[in-house]
Amino acid sequence: MKHISSPVENMLKPVKVVSGIVERNQSLPVVSNILIEQKDTRVTFSTTDLDIQIRTTAEVGVPGVEGSFTVSAQKTSEILSALRPLDTIDVNINDEGQAEFVTSNGRFTMQTLPAQDFPVISTSNWTCSFAIPAKTLRYLLTMTSFAMASKDHRYFLMGVLFVVEGSKLRCVATDTHRLAYCEAEVDGLNQETKVEAIVARKTVRELLRILPEDDTPVSVNLADTQIGLSFAGIDFVSKLIDGRFPDYQRVMPTEQTNPQCVRINREELLLALRRVQILTNEKFHGIRWLFSQGQLLIQGNNAEQEEARQTLTAPWTWPELDIGFNLIYMIELLTNLKNSEVDFHFAPTPKSVLVTMPESENFRYLIMPMRI
Repeated sequence: MKHISSPVENMLKPVKVVSGIVERNQSLPVVSNILIEQKDTRVTFSTTDLDIQIRTTAEVGVPGVEGSFTVSAQKTSEILSALRPLDTIDVNINDEGQAEFVTSNGRFTMQTLPAQDFPVISTSNWTCSFAIPAKTLRYLLTMTSFAMASKDHRYFLMGVLFVVEGSKLRCVATDTHRLAYCEAEVDGLNQETKVEAIVARKTVRELLRILPEDDTPVSVNLADTQIGLSFAGIDFVSKLIDGRFPDYQRVMPTEQTNPQCVRINREELLLALRRVQILTNEKFHGIRWLFSQGQLLIQGNNAEQEEARQTLTAPWTWPELDIGFNLIYMIELLTNLKNSEVDFHFAPTPKSVLVTMPESENFRYLIMPMRI
């Protein structure tokens, strides 16, 4: 029976949206599949990794037909990507229960698994709900997610903390060597009781992949153990990380604790760091910043006794400062910032450094110095 008939591009789009969370070598085979549920022309595509669930719909079904089945997410995506976007593709279920992807000059026959075996994540009773433009949420996640821990037994560091309070949404991420904080005003939000939720690393990465880059409204719903988002015809549900996030307000430096502020051109600094990176130890990633009157010297070396040095003009007026940083942390920070200049706030005695954007209170970044 024919279930789907549409241009390839119309089916590829929802398949690409949902297939990002699917992982190979699942212990439960059906979790490697896409659940396809058809009712008339409306077709729903769903995937899950048992922690995240993504669903979206497309008008690609055959009128008057209903049915559901699951097929490999990876193979379906690869087949559709290999076809011409404007070609017509028909999806049939044959008498053996196999799925047939048929074009004018070819056929792909794939095994299916029963739709009733596909696990569905049920949603909680939401305790906090608000709407936010997609580009604002993308910005908050982009400006903080690079500071998440990638591998850590402290699982609560492997995500972004959402803080909903008053009219603001704050996002915070840290791996304990650096911390990124960004906040935004949300129109219509008035959350009297502060709500906190740690959104897992994979969830954050997936949201950054599929969130629109415009003002598309995103409905955000929070519960004790889940986050749900709806936008652009996509329903996204994910488990939250259960843990206690570090007290970011206590560790964040201020302009008062770090009064020595120097403003540096972002692009010039980024270019200098990338040049120094060429001869910097690939495992250690440590570089020295040496401030003297009116200039900054950046120095890196490696195990082969090779060295790179770059000098920048910097309005430094305090006693000379010799401080070490993780090169990768600095490059990731400057790559995500888009403004022309960056403010670095140093304390009189070497300790954590505060990085801000000129004339902006919404973003703050803490980086711990390294011993070189």
